[in-house]
Amino acid sequence: MPSLDLMTEWELIAHLHQLAAECDGLDQRIALVVQRQRFAQSPRDAEQAAGEEQTLLTEMSRLMDRMRATEGHLRRVRGLLRPLQPHDTLVG
Repeated sequence: MPSLDLMTEWELIAHLHQLAAECDGLDQRIALVVQRQRFAQSPRDAEQAAGEEQTLLTEMSRLMDRMRATEGHLRRVRGLLRPLQPHDTLVG
């Protein structure tokens, strides 16, 4: 997969669709783990499911970051954002 900077508008849209599908699958996996945690037969099973939930939530956070980056590049390609300048800094 080429860098986001090298993708065309259509490639960025296709990439967003791919990421959205990944997000849907991950969301379903999280829901299942939450159910496993809620209806666990033992405290150990509940703890294991809670650990898996945290892992999946971290994965979801990373996926959402990738989606936001792709959306930003798509906006830039469409001319909806000004190009970054070398002297631009982040203000926190």
